[in-house]
Amino acid sequence: MFTDQERFKQQAMVIARNLTHDFYEKKKSMEDILSAADPHGFSWIGAGKEEVFCTLNKARIYFAEQRREKAVPPIEIHNEVYEVQLLAHDICLVICEYLLNVTPETGQVLSEWQRKTIIVRQDEEGKCFISHIHASNPWSLMHDEESFPTKIGRRDFEYMTELLQQKKFQEIRELTKRQNQILFHMVQGKTYPQIALALGITERTVRYHVNEICARYKVSGRKQLMAYLFEQVLEAKEEVKFS
Repeated sequence: MFTDQERFKQQAMVIARNLTHDFYEKKKSMEDILSAADPHGFSWIGAGKEEVFCTLNKARIYFAEQRREKAVPPIEIHNEVYEVQLLAHDICLVICEYLLNVTPETGQVLSEWQRKTIIVRQDEEGKCFISHIHASNPWSLMHDEESFPTKIGRRDFEYMTELLQQKKFQEIRELTKRQNQILFHMVQGKTYPQIALALGITERTVRYHVNEICARYKVSGRKQLMAYLFEQVLEAKEEVKFS
């Protein structure tokens, strides 16, 4: 017996949210994630040019290999919005929007919005399946064998580094010489252990100085600090442009 409309819509939203978190946060294996795929027909259009799959088996093989190669880094999900539309008594369309941030420990810089549509079908017994997934990221931003997160992360990082170096932030007067040194290495994308090794200090000392810098600028953590400096650089460039 089909589930009533409101309950079906709620189930579809939960399925879409769980799939998103499980995929990006690596909470489940790809085999477990795809166990919810519709046995009567499944397709997946991903971020990459080659990520168009019209069968479950092809999607299973591709994403399992991607997981083994760690092609997608651990990612945090923020600012989620899920809208559900009932297309028929047994079909729901879930429109998803959320912010993807690469976790700080990866040493990468990536913050991108993703929009995704997921079609969920229920059978006569009220069981739900995922029939189709379509992620909106443009594959035109990639080239050769480079994955979308790597491409975007590298592009954002290189741009931010260029702007910060133009401002010569290492000469910020309100920071100590050591804090400026640490900030310089942070903008180069180095991890805390790498910074400690480069400066001949302990990782604990590095974290202490980063916390001091964050407290001065009233930000929470390395990621917000980089965003703050990036914003300051853009504001400085605008002042020069219109002066």
